[in-house]
Amino acid sequence: MFGIKNKVTLDASIPSGPEALFAKYMPKPQVNYPNVGEKNETYLKKVYMQTWGCQMNVADSERMLGLLGTLNYRPTENLNDADFILLNTCHIREKARHKVVSRLGEIKPLKEANPNIIIAVAGCVAQAESQALAKEVPYIDMIFGPDQIEELPQLIEKIIEKNDLERKTEETYTTHKHTPYVLTKFDNKEQGYSIPIDVIPPYYDENKNEVTRYVNIIKGCNNFCTFCVVPYTRGREKSRPENEIIDEINFLVKKGVKEIILLGQNVNSYGLDLIGAADIHSSNGKLPFADLLHTVSDIPEVERIRFTTSNPHDFTPQLAEAFAKLPKVTNSFHLAVQSGSDRILDRMNRQYTRAEYLERVQWIRNVRPEIAFSTDIIVGFPGETDQDFADTLSLVKEMQYAFIYAFKYSIRKGTPATRFKDQVPEDVKDKRLQILLDLQKKETERQNLGEIGKVRDVLILYNNRKNENTWYGRSYEGRLVKVHSPRNIMGLILPVKITDANLTALEGHLA
Repeated sequence: MFGIKNKVTLDASIPSGPEALFAKYMPKPQVNYPNVGEKNETYLKKVYMQTWGCQMNVADSERMLGLLGTLNYRPTENLNDADFILLNTCHIREKARHKVVSRLGEIKPLKEANPNIIIAVAGCVAQAESQALAKEVPYIDMIFGPDQIEELPQLIEKIIEKNDLERKTEETYTTHKHTPYVLTKFDNKEQGYSIPIDVIPPYYDENKNEVTRYVNIIKGCNNFCTFCVVPYTRGREKSRPENEIIDEINFLVKKGVKEIILLGQNVNSYGLDLIGAADIHSSNGKLPFADLLHTVSDIPEVERIRFTTSNPHDFTPQLAEAFAKLPKVTNSFHLAVQSGSDRILDRMNRQYTRAEYLERVQWIRNVRPEIAFSTDIIVGFPGETDQDFADTLSLVKEMQYAFIYAFKYSIRKGTPATRFKDQVPEDVKDKRLQILLDLQKKETERQNLGEIGKVRDVLILYNNRKNENTWYGRSYEGRLVKVHSPRNIMGLILPVKITDANLTALEGHLA
């Protein structure tokens, strides 16, 4: 019979490793759905979701949880209770597929014990490695890319029909005879993409009293950096209509959200596909993203605005002007540089020089002298010499970043840099990465200690579960601040006098 075998118990915890760093940003399965009554609980299904990677993946997971909620799925943290297991994957690191296959190997006994469980792999690994996954792990039920998220209800229906057919043709379930349903085509529309909130309701966790939320505004990338898989896994740039973005923000602020983080692989390019802009760097070039910032700032309930990620190539004076005119845009800015060497920037196809990067930085510092910059840096890119690395160190010293995300270069299958013959040895990468991290550690500590004695406006984001009188928030400059208060201050922006600091956070009391 095609039915449930003996119960299998697995460890449902999220694996350790680099992806665990993102665990606190992952959607927590505690959403407060309408009460259906005890007699109807048995009709509800449960989904276990695991998310790797960037904020875009987190936002995609939230969209899928919202969609699944309309199908009577409720999130669970217990893998053994799940009717649907969904892995949302990231392809930014080397051997990403191997990590997913390893996790699926841990899940396989559950599928063998209960073939009715649906197992799905989504995200960038699904997009880039679908055929290899289907061959290597045939007991997956479906593999779908980021452009198919809106089709999830229809995909589930097809899987149920497919499994019913297999049930009729096979007396017993065997994993090697089962084949995944693969759908990883790119959206072939020339312009825009849509996430209407009446079709895909925003995921909001009533139990968490969320204060800050990501809102997707653009997906994909047109820049084709030689190290990056995004154009191959997320496709070309497509922007959401402004009215949809504003509808979603209005929905969130009515729930109590105070800070909106506009999200995309390259937010600076937002709207260019919709208006057909040819050159945003010309004297009269229009920048729809700057216009969007003004529109979001006009929403009274929005108290703070952040955005990520920005490519320096598409950064214009209009965006700097928005910083000057819009106080709701926070005094922090993530501007990825990747390298301080012009030679390496050229090999990366970043389409700007070190001098042009610093010029854009100065546009912002002219209107926001205290702005806290952060960045991404890759060490050990193919062909990087000691002098190239020294150029990166000198840029970090000159920039005085508040913090950096630094990574060793790793081969991404399908990207041009994999064909570069002058790969840097791993031990050299390790040494350079440690030198860079040590340099930045000193700068971050210096800046954090320099905050002692100052009064900063802090948006309170969450409380300490072990100490109800301890709260955590972020200053206007984006720094994490630990605040002591006996009263409930969740969601408030309050002046805090900084009394102590370490590498990771500031500490203070209400001023």
